[in-house]
Amino acid sequence: MSENQLITWIYHSEDYDPGEVDAFEESITRRYSALGAPRGFDFRVISATELIPSCVGKPALRHRGKDLLEQRQCYIVEDMSTDAQGTHALRAIYRTIAASDSVLLNRSFTGPDYLERDKLALIQHAAALGVPTIATVGVPPGKYARRAIGEAREALGTERFVVKPRELSGGTGVLRADSDQQLAAAIDIVAQSDAGYVIQPYLAHHGDMRVYVADGKVVCSLTRRPRKDGYLASVSQGGSIEVNEDHELVAGHCERIAGSLSAEWMCVDWLMTDEGPVLNEWSTAHGGFTMMPEPERTQVADAFFGWIARKAAAAA
Repeated sequence: MSENQLITWIYHSEDYDPGEVDAFEESITRRYSALGAPRGFDFRVISATELIPSCVGKPALRHRGKDLLEQRQCYIVEDMSTDAQGTHALRAIYRTIAASDSVLLNRSFTGPDYLERDKLALIQHAAALGVPTIATVGVPPGKYARRAIGEAREALGTERFVVKPRELSGGTGVLRADSDQQLAAAIDIVAQSDAGYVIQPYLAHHGDMRVYVADGKVVCSLTRRPRKDGYLASVSQGGSIEVNEDHELVAGHCERIAGSLSAEWMCVDWLMTDEGPVLNEWSTAHGGFTMMPEPERTQVADAFFGWIARKAAAAA
């Protein structure tokens, strides 16, 4: 029997094509287990659809007849979904674990938890620190959504836009608009969605750099590049990965952001434009580093699992 500590990653399987769920779970389990096991951690994936959060005298998280919270362990919980009920289910699980004595790895910094996922709030926080950020306009709900079009044209000073969800990741639901008509059509589409959206200028860029920050210091980075004629750099959307030293250009900004939040672990994403790096967003927890080349993969894995080990020990 393994003596390793257990990390459980919880996600909403309903966000995936049913034919792809098994392959996805196998892939992420294999990749993180290979890096975690030598560092004292086992890794597993559970769909939120299999879990029932509750409180009967104390927080409980039931899975196939057992309470997972009976034994202290570490969790990474996605708290965003493409459907509203999925989001509520994930956040109920997230908050149940946060109320227990187990370790919720998402909460790697101080401050409100919306700073983990709300793109508009992230940009506002970073801009107040003097970090170069991408201009962003929020889209009002429903029948008021078109009010954002004139505001975006005036405030963003461009004729090419990107319309994206405020609280989704991986390039999900991102629309590019290269004309006024396309922007209006995109806004009409998102006005019918349950999700909040923002409008940003389309910035020509040669890569999307993710910088890994542990204990307030930059570790290294990876750069994701869109496929030919594409505009999304996420690997899940067909992008490719390379590593370089470009993170040195933004190390001070990354460390300023981390310091403002007392962040233990975070991944800070930058658009690499000809005029210089511009902050896009940041995230916490796993950070998608398993496909990096060596030696950078080992550097990030040491920092990531080292942080988890310290956090688990502090909670014991």
